[in-house]
Amino acid sequence: MGEDRNPVDEAKIKAAALAVIATGSLTAIKLITGFVTGSVSVISEGVHSGTDLLAAVMALFAVRQAAKPPDRQHRYGHGKFESLSAALEALLIWVACYLVASEAIVRLRTGHQLQLPTIAIGVMILTLPVNFFVSQRLFSVARQTSSLALEADAWHQRADFYTTLAVIVGLILLTLTGWHWLDPLLALVVVVLVARAGYTLLRDAVYHLVDTALPPEEEAIVERALSNQSHRFINFHHLRTRRTGSRRNIDLHLVVRDDMTVDEAHQLCDEIEEEIRKGIPDADVTIHIESESAHQRQGIEEAHLPHQVSQRQSANS
Repeated sequence: MGEDRNPVDEAKIKAAALAVIATGSLTAIKLITGFVTGSVSVISEGVHSGTDLLAAVMALFAVRQAAKPPDRQHRYGHGKFESLSAALEALLIWVACYLVASEAIVRLRTGHQLQLPTIAIGVMILTLPVNFFVSQRLFSVARQTSSLALEADAWHQRADFYTTLAVIVGLILLTLTGWHWLDPLLALVVVVLVARAGYTLLRDAVYHLVDTALPPEEEAIVERALSNQSHRFINFHHLRTRRTGSRRNIDLHLVVRDDMTVDEAHQLCDEIEEEIRKGIPDADVTIHIESESAHQRQGIEEAHLPHQVSQRQSANS
């Protein structure tokens, strides 16, 4: 019996599966072409597509895991599997870059001659539409579902498209000029571009893993929702935000009048949460209610805290 999933999770899983199938085919085509023609730039593209394939498999695993509901061991859900997957994908990119760069440097030193460049050009041209279509699909689903794993996979595919285009241009110049050193040199250019994409991907993944706050435009949505209801409460504080996979975790303390009933406070929280979710659909909002008098007592205690700490430190010294 299959798992019951919501449409968002199903869309993510289907997009990730599409990337696995397409990238697996492209990897095989590019590697075979590279070895037959002896083109290190085409081989580098095949290795690049191989890392894309691993990334696509990891993304598929990650979105499947992230789709699981919270359980006793993961009470906030499994969304960070997507961030972890993206970080591992970035590391795979750098490993591949090292291998390709090493081979390209050897080819530059030995002056390796490329065979059958026109075949390499033709095959690489045929792979371009596949890369572009898959990347477009992944970007579209990633935007709709706020999936970091799919966004990472989309950037893999888009980088593959641009580097393949660069290889085609280089091979055409090589054919026209006979400068065979263009092939390994172009491979090194590809390495630089792909390594840079790996850095960006790793940076974003780490931001999510270490609970970096939501971007200013999303926090502004939260503050705007609170501002629209500000006539019904005293103030708010301790606003904290973070991202867990495609979900946003938002919690804050809301100070209300002493005469507000529990039902009224509950209704107010529901309306604030609903307004936040209009701007951030995947938001998980937690609001802690404080009475005005309790908040004032807490403020007095906190105001005295530094003085009490300094007194204890003086007594211990």
